[in-house]
Amino acid sequence: MLPAGRAVELNGIGFDAGAGIKAVEVSIDGGQQWREAALGKDLGRYSFREWRAPITFAQKGQAVLMVRAVSQKGEGQPATTDWNPAGYRRQVVESTAVTIA
Repeated sequence: MLPAGRAVELNGIGFDAGAGIKAVEVSIDGGQQWREAALGKDLGRYSFREWRAPITFAQKGQAVLMVRAVSQKGEGQPATTDWNPAGYRRQVVESTAVTIA
């Protein structure tokens, strides 16, 4: 549960297929609007990249948080995953339903 009317900081890690992370974008309204998160130190093209984004929910209710990474090549993560037979390529927009109280 997240608070309404009070700032909270979302944070996590972004990754891509090996080009390196150029940006991480966050949506708090199910993907209607996106905002860029602040990125941590770039540790190389094959490493995860930390990100942080302060957000405030204006009202109580249900919300869907979404996060997507954009590579140095400008490639964004797709809305649906594209698994290969070996189980790799889990490149997808991450979504989490939350309650705002």
